[in-house]
Amino acid sequence: MTGQGVTDRFTIAMHPIHDADYVHVADRLIYQNHDSDLDDPVSSMAKALSTVLYELDERQCRELFIELPSEWLVRIDLLPTPPSQVVIGLPRDLEVTPEVADSLNRIRERNYRIAMPDPAGQSMGADLQAFADIIEIDASCPLDSERLETLKAGGYQLLVEHIQDHEQLEQCLEAGCDYINGRYLSQPHYHASKPRGRHGNRAAQLRLINELYREDADLHRLHDLLLQMPHLHVAILRRANSSFFGQSQQQSDLRRAIQVIGLNELRRLVMTMSLASNMPSSRITVRLALIRAFMCQNLAEPFRNIDPEDAFTTGLFSLMAALLDEDQATLLEQVPLDDGIIRALEHHEGHLGAILAICEEHEQQLAENTSEHTAEQLQKCYLDALDKAATLMGRF
Repeated sequence: MTGQGVTDRFTIAMHPIHDADYVHVADRLIYQNHDSDLDDPVSSMAKALSTVLYELDERQCRELFIELPSEWLVRIDLLPTPPSQVVIGLPRDLEVTPEVADSLNRIRERNYRIAMPDPAGQSMGADLQAFADIIEIDASCPLDSERLETLKAGGYQLLVEHIQDHEQLEQCLEAGCDYINGRYLSQPHYHASKPRGRHGNRAAQLRLINELYREDADLHRLHDLLLQMPHLHVAILRRANSSFFGQSQQQSDLRRAIQVIGLNELRRLVMTMSLASNMPSSRITVRLALIRAFMCQNLAEPFRNIDPEDAFTTGLFSLMAALLDEDQATLLEQVPLDDGIIRALEHHEGHLGAILAICEEHEQQLAENTSEHTAEQLQKCYLDALDKAATLMGRF
């Protein structure tokens, strides 16, 4: 298939934002996917953030303004860091559901600032204004000085956009605007990301995700997995050498770089770039695999003679062939799994095979809508697996 395994070309624009003294203090991220007709806001934002955070050279510690779609706002584990250098923008048409409102509160608790378009005259916008720190003013419309004074008195900072001339600029500054965004002062900078293909060992990529979210994640095992993924290797070195981590010496050793950025930042980086890489596997199948893996893990927890992590791996690898578009026998030859896991996958043998069979039977009952009489403990394991899969991979 032409182009199989290679993502679309992607361009981002960094629009300079100046303060009232005309100092370049921030950039607004704008992105465009040139070749794809797919409307996938999660993947598109992941590609944009992956490019600006992990591929571009140092941004001189300027703030980054990014407008996040609702699908990304509820994925706060993937928000870029540090919060002191990131301003989260809200789309004008954002619907304030209870889930979104809860996420916005948690975003503020993590000390991110939130920016939104001026909601004057819009009831839904007024609901969002309670979460905002910065209000964006459109200078192409007549300025309402009284409105701006009210916003300033309410403690909001003001970012003015679409300034056309010096007179308009002076009016905005006199009204107390704190940020200036637009071509009048400076032109945006454009960056085209490189096409991404199937990097490294694809089976290792899902093993990496498995290891990353273990409570006792093994840094040595993570190191060995990451060595098989050149694009992640380079991104980790870039991140470890960014000014945020304040290293006096350049880090060129992957093991040391992992220690520098820490486990949480490593999770954020790997998941963002995995979403951006547009792997050929189906996102629906990824989610099903994780739900099955977590359910197997939950079912194994009460039994001392069954390792919950082995159960998780069994559930995950039961759909690995579909995820990676590989023949299962060939895949199992390539991946060094425990004999008990292999027997469970190939023949449903042993305790792990029994657990896998229970999960598959439960999934079949759900598909046939005949699970109303499912045992309470089994349904509890399944619902918990749903929550864990949503936390890990998000709703996409």
